[in-house]
Amino acid sequence: MSSFDGRLTIVGRGRAAEALGPRWAAAGFEVVTWSRDDGPLGDTPHRSVIVLAVSDRAIREVAETLATRTCARDELWLHLSGATPAAVLRVGQVPRAVGCLHPLVALAAGADLRGAVAGIEGEPEAVPVAETLARAVGLVPQAIPAERALYHAAAVSVAGHATALFSQAMAMLEALGMPPDVARAALAPLLLSAAKNLAKGDPASVLTGPSARGDATTVRSHVAAIDTAFGPTSDAARTYRALSRTALGLVADRLTPDVVEALAAAITEP
Repeated sequence: MSSFDGRLTIVGRGRAAEALGPRWAAAGFEVVTWSRDDGPLGDTPHRSVIVLAVSDRAIREVAETLATRTCARDELWLHLSGATPAAVLRVGQVPRAVGCLHPLVALAAGADLRGAVAGIEGEPEAVPVAETLARAVGLVPQAIPAERALYHAAAVSVAGHATALFSQAMAMLEALGMPPDVARAALAPLLLSAAKNLAKGDPASVLTGPSARGDATTVRSHVAAIDTAFGPTSDAARTYRALSRTALGLVADRLTPDVVEALAAAITEP
């Protein structure tokens, strides 16, 4: 029995559905989107493939509701979560196969997905379908383990935590009297340029800043300023020290021992 006839239903109308649905339709698939606003989830239209574009905490509940449909046994279900194993979709003998397709990119309606990785995991029949759907929108399929907390932690560190780090940097400029919108506009191009550099080279080779230059004097001045503005035990102070240690680890082999020692001393916890 063919796994996929090109007809799919997306359950959910959030950012993931808005980003992927039109792209799959443009790629030639017959796409229907369904949510509770359209009617009970038990009335979700039957398709050979159902994609659950819902929050992680709702996946199991939605799967159990979809499983009450008489057509569910003939379907193949995928979810888009990076943290949740595909097995959460299985409700007894329903559906025919389950899988995960996790775009490793911040999804938005206008996001450029080309070249981004899609984490793929699931039962044998589901995996090639997930790979087909990933490639159709420019994603590059990459197998991930079912137990993937560390995989998802890496994704959160680059996306969510990078955003949180950006917020801390904004707060530093705001502490100098810069309006938030001005601070954001000033820092955004810098973050984008760093991301572009990382796309071309490994972290050690593209790292910039005082640690990369072996400039302990500047690092000491940064630590003192942050400690004064926010406190030595603040999140901002601890984050700066922790990331400076990581940066030092990237470049220590090309610095002299005395410079490494000076940099390490500059970021010692108070």
